[in-house]
Amino acid sequence: MTRVLKFLLVLLAFVATTSAAQAQTGYITGSVTDASTGTGVGGATVLARNASGAVAGSATTNGDGGYRISNVAAGNYTIEVRAIGYTAAGQQTVVVVDGAPTMLSFTLNPSAVRLNPVQVTAGGVEEKATEAPASISVIPRELVNERPSVTVADHLRATPGVDVVSGGILQSNIVARGFNNIFSGSLLTLTDHRFAFVPSLRVNVPYLTPTTNEDIERIEVVLGPGSALYGPNAASGVMHVITRSPFDSRGTTVTLDAGNRSLLRTALRHAGTVSERLGYKASFEYFQADDWESRDEFELSLTPAVRRTFDLEKFSGEARVDFRATENTTIIGTYGRGQAGNAIEPTGLGAAQVRDWVFNTYQLRATNRRAFAQVFFNQSDAGETFLLRNRNRPDGGVIVDRSNQLVAQAQHGWALGGRQDFIYGIDYQVTTPRTEGTINGRNEDDDNVTEIGGYLHSKTQLLPTVNLVAAIRLDKHSRLDDAVWSPRAGLVWNPSENQGFRATYNRAFSTPSTNNLFLDLAVASIPIPGTPGYTVRTLGTPGEGFQFRRGPTCAAGGTGAGLCMRSPFITAGGTQPFVPANAGAIYQTVALPVALANGLQAQLQAQFQAAGQTPAQAAGTAQAVVDRLRTAPAPTNVGTDLRTLNPTTGRFDRVNESSVQDLTAILPTTTETYEVGYRGALMRRLSVQVDVWSQRRKNFVSPLLVSTPNVFLDSPSLTTYLTTTLTPTLGAPTAAVVAAGIAAGMSGVPNAPTAATRGIPLGVVNIDNALNNPTDIVLAYRNFGTVDLWGSDLGADFALTDRITLAGTYSYASKDFFPAEGAGFDIALNAPAGKGSVTGRFASMQSGFTAEIRNRWVKGFPANSGVYVGEVPSYSMLDAGISMRPSLLPGAMISLNATNLLDKGHIEFIGGATIGRLIMTRLQYSF
Repeated sequence: MTRVLKFLLVLLAFVATTSAAQAQTGYITGSVTDASTGTGVGGATVLARNASGAVAGSATTNGDGGYRISNVAAGNYTIEVRAIGYTAAGQQTVVVVDGAPTMLSFTLNPSAVRLNPVQVTAGGVEEKATEAPASISVIPRELVNERPSVTVADHLRATPGVDVVSGGILQSNIVARGFNNIFSGSLLTLTDHRFAFVPSLRVNVPYLTPTTNEDIERIEVVLGPGSALYGPNAASGVMHVITRSPFDSRGTTVTLDAGNRSLLRTALRHAGTVSERLGYKASFEYFQADDWESRDEFELSLTPAVRRTFDLEKFSGEARVDFRATENTTIIGTYGRGQAGNAIEPTGLGAAQVRDWVFNTYQLRATNRRAFAQVFFNQSDAGETFLLRNRNRPDGGVIVDRSNQLVAQAQHGWALGGRQDFIYGIDYQVTTPRTEGTINGRNEDDDNVTEIGGYLHSKTQLLPTVNLVAAIRLDKHSRLDDAVWSPRAGLVWNPSENQGFRATYNRAFSTPSTNNLFLDLAVASIPIPGTPGYTVRTLGTPGEGFQFRRGPTCAAGGTGAGLCMRSPFITAGGTQPFVPANAGAIYQTVALPVALANGLQAQLQAQFQAAGQTPAQAAGTAQAVVDRLRTAPAPTNVGTDLRTLNPTTGRFDRVNESSVQDLTAILPTTTETYEVGYRGALMRRLSVQVDVWSQRRKNFVSPLLVSTPNVFLDSPSLTTYLTTTLTPTLGAPTAAVVAAGIAAGMSGVPNAPTAATRGIPLGVVNIDNALNNPTDIVLAYRNFGTVDLWGSDLGADFALTDRITLAGTYSYASKDFFPAEGAGFDIALNAPAGKGSVTGRFASMQSGFTAEIRNRWVKGFPANSGVYVGEVPSYSMLDAGISMRPSLLPGAMISLNATNLLDKGHIEFIGGATIGRLIMTRLQYSF
């Protein structure tokens, strides 16, 4: 808190020292309206150029068409207005006077619908959304800035086709069209063309992103495969955060956000120019809050008990310099740093307590006409972060991640006449994991990955209103044998400037992550009464895969598949050899001694005493039973039970021996998608977006799955054997009761909730690999096979009046669960099969007031991601917000935003907290 107070004092001092400068400037304000309807034109760009032609200030009109350019020095300016779907407004010259407003309004003649934003992500060049060969959503700057929020995820919750899952105030995952995970990187996330995910782990952690909300120009979301342009790991879509240019956004913005749960956020952004060629900007934010509390029964079962801390803290900041070397050449250098001081981050291995995790990014990029080149370097340092399920280990469960990623990219384009256009490029990236033997364990010295790819993209005008889009890309991964091709083809028909139809085919791919290949981390211990216990270990699947030992040497009894196991109780020469997975064969040599060591004789004595025997009689009877058990013939007719650990509950679930399958090398996942879509305007007030898609995923990579079952005694056959054995000593009725009790203790009860009824795991059906220790229960990755899915995404915006807009979205997927079908495990979409939203928005520039109310609904779905397995119930929530710009204080904004206004507690993924109401206020001043 001391750091916050110091920062607030700095902000106050900064505002005080710049107030004099504010008094020597004026501002330009007014509105931009549609000539045919008289309604305001939102999203228009208003530029103020000085006598030399340089941009001295700019603004984007709000939904009512109003704008304000603040901090304009006294003098003469030429004002320009640009808006997609309208002819350019004539330039007007104005005179700005110190400390006074200059009023100037524009009327634009429509040439197409105004709800047709420019984007660059879908096609690699600037184009209208109706002309793009993909489904596009664009969140503009004014919406981002007016809505107080914690991370960029908060602005995407009502976007068609996008799933935002929150585990708390800070923690969230963003994916497109499902296939989420608790620790997800399936949606390719970019910031100013550079990767925004944590290197090596390849996971999107929004709160580690250095970019502040105040610096965002717009957010573009492209649904569907994007590998043809963006390479590996763009199979689900692309989210691109584009920040503001210092040349077009000069001035200073100070923001103070506050809310319930002790939430406090402070931010500062400043941009300026040294000359017409050199511009700069810097932004910084600090955030703290008390998170909603969550718990993990597995953590609580550890000794000593693990305690989570829920006080959130993060810092982030970014600095950038733009140099316009020539009229057509711009060079940009950027440094960004995000630091999470404290947070809870669920992972496939269990939750991590984040402590001072730092993400650094360095970027240098240049453009010259249609040429683009960049190099960026992303760096991660996990600080003192530790896995909560490992906290009781001698190393405290600390994980080390000092990984980095170096990426170089170049792109160029040329046109042949007016009907043919080409874009081509090359990408090179090197990922270097550095985990000091923690995450990658024994693979630490051999885990680098190099990827190189090239592409050619073509756009051909077949007819004046019909374009053919085609692309081909080839990528080579250093750890995969074969290169991967990514073709793309599509037809885009624009019958008018505000209508667009498209039909596309895309083939994209996702490469195995470094975790998929090199993970080697012990994540938990399973205490078993009377045994040394077992270690839960996560392993990446190597190029040769993993094989189970089986065959004639292990076919004696046990499983019909002839599986071998290793047991901590069977040693030879100081090691645990492979022996038949036959529980009955080691009943007397292993199971009975372990049971006796665990107090079996004392339990029998207590049972007989409770039945009416004197202490001496009970002790004698118990001794007689034990002697009988020790001298009875070996139980060749006692069966074997295979059970796998449920890492969510700590229980053991029965499995069939046919599910024990070798693990082959991890192959890249390919995604083939066919899609048809429409985007356009109807009746000049209605904008509609409709997408229908069909998808086939091959070699889908599973989340971490328990691959090595444990061997237990079969309870029914053991009960029968013990009853027969003890009848001569106890008599049939008593023998049956005692036998059932002994069998329950030895074989356990499947799905038992506590260790006391878990039984005795006699061994592990072990992987025959040096990475697998004899007492390891292994979680590993597999390729699933083929997954078929289809769905649709709908969106509509209707201008009910000049000030009131209604919007709605709905997304549907045909399945949310994919049964094993011979693969030995099930796959979940980990996202809802149905979700929707309805939004109402009011905006009035005259009063400087906007208001928004939104209802969101999400259908329940099964979740299966690493150690988190269960059902997420359906939920709905109401969000609301208002924003005011007081006319008496130019440059000021006051906002209030509430998510889950009615405080309907719900979870959005297994392992996350119960989400409640969050209210945030914003005080912002720009000058």
